[in-house]
This record gives sequence, structure tokens and C-alpha cells, in this order.
Amino acid sequence: MKSKMKLKWIFIAAVVLTAVLLVLHSRDNEFLPDDLLGHWTTSAPKYTDRFLELSEVAVIFGTGKDNIDVNFISSVDKQVEGGSTMYTIQYHNLNGMDGQLSFYWDPSEKVIRLKNQKRIIWKKAKELF
Repeated sequence: MKSKMKLKWIFIAAVVLTAVLLVLHSRDNEFLPDDLLGHWTTSAPKYTDRFLELSEVAVIFGTGKDNIDVNFISSVDKQVEGGSTMYTIQYHNLNGMDGQLSFYWDPSEKVIRLKNQKRIIWKKAKELF
């Protein structure tokens, strides 16, 4: 039953993202570098069933128990701090709710750390294709 629910949410997210990507097809990736695009997870026990997905147009949070939260990027701010770059993504969801995600990107380690949880390391999942 859980796998059917998960597949349902993945399908809905894929449809929404496909529609948005079709609308924005002619636009290059203005927001995030390719190294940041993808599926991010952490080994921190508190977040074993959580993930973060970054695309050209959306931020998707896996919020546990097969739940996802799809948000569309409205802007990205980039600030270089030492050897890391802090990205602040402004986003909104289909209900019009706004949010913000700030994280540090360390290109030498290829990990991100959320601004409010610097000790937790998020690694990009290997691409299947």
C-alpha cells in the first residue's frame, strides 16, 4: 500500500515538473548550477526517510511516510563565503505559500549543509542514467 502511495506522489510530481519544464523549455538554467541539481539525502538518523530534490524550476522536499512537498523556485541568491557558497532559494507552492531554503555548497566535498543545520551533511544520490 505504501509503495502505491509513493508511486502516486512521484507520478504527480513528475507531471507537474514536466508541465513546468515544457513552459520554460526555451530558458536556460538561470538559477542553480548543474552540480546542485538532483536528489539529496543524509545519513543523519533523524532524517532517514527525508530527501531534498533540486531541479531547474523546483524544490521538492520528501517529508517522510511517502509525503512530498513540491515548490516552485521564484529566485535564487548566491553569496560566496570562504570556500563555500551559500544559496538562498525563494519558492512558492501551488497554494501560494512562500518559503525559503538556505544552504552552503562545498564544491570540494560535493556536499550541502543547510544553513540552520551545518553539522548535517547532505550528499547527492548517484544518477541511475
